[in-house]
Amino acid sequence: MSYFDCYLIPVPTGKMDAYKSFSRRMARIYREYGALRIVDCVLDEGVSDGTQFHAEGAQDQVRDAQLRDFKTAAATEEGETVILSWTEWPSKEARDTLLPRVLADPRVQPQDGEETIFEGARLVAGGFFKLLQT
Repeated sequence: MSYFDCYLIPVPTGKMDAYKSFSRRMARIYREYGALRIVDCVLDEGVSDGTQFHAEGAQDQVRDAQLRDFKTAAATEEGETVILSWTEWPSKEARDTLLPRVLADPRVQPQDGEETIFEGARLVAGGFFKLLQT
C-alpha cells in the first residue's frame, strides 16, 4: 500500500524558479532510490486567500465555521506563497528503508554557496497512508 510524505512549504514568491530547480533535482534523486512520484503544487492565490471557500455556494453553508486556508496553515508571511508537495513511496516499509539512504546521499545536502530557498523550520510535514483512491 502506497505511503506519502506530505509537506506545506511557505516559499518566497521571488524564489519560485529556484524552488522548481531544487525540487527537480531532489525528485531525480528520490526516484533513483525508489520513490514512485513527487508532486509539487503551487497555491492558487485567487481562490485561496482565506476569504472564500473553493466550492461555489459552499461558503454560505460554512459561513460561521472557522475555516483555515493553506496560507494560514503554512504561516506564510508577506511575499510568500504555499507549495503543497508529496512524495509517494511503494509502502511505509519501503519509505522507512529508503528515506535514510536518500538523506545520506551528498546530492541532497545544500551545495556550497547555494541560496536558502525556504526556511525548513517552517515546513509542515506528515506521513500518510492511502485511505481511498477513486
